[in-house]
Amino acid sequence: MKKKYTVSKAIALGILTVDASCTYIVLYFCYMSICRQFAGTLPYLTTLIGALQASTAVVLTAYFGKSRAENTRGGITYDAALGGDETC
Repeated sequence: MKKKYTVSKAIALGILTVDASCTYIVLYFCYMSICRQFAGTLPYLTTLIGALQASTAVVLTAYFGKSRAENTRGGITYDAALGGDETC
C-alpha cells in the first residue's frame, strides 16, 4: 500500500529537494568559476545559496509549527501525555 503524504509534508519535502539540488548546482558553478579564474561571480552565487537556505528555513518553520499544533490536545503535548517530556 502506497503511503499518502499530506500537502504540507509534500511541500516540505519538495522545498528540501529543490534546495539540495540547487545548492549542488550553484556549488558546481562556483567550482567552474574558480577553475576558469572568473571569481567575480562568486559573491552572486553564494548569495543565491543564502537565499535558498532562507526560503527553506521559512517553509520548515511553518511546517514544524503546524506539526506541533497538531500534536497538542487541550494544552498537553503528545510526548508529555506519554511521559516522554522529562526535564533534567
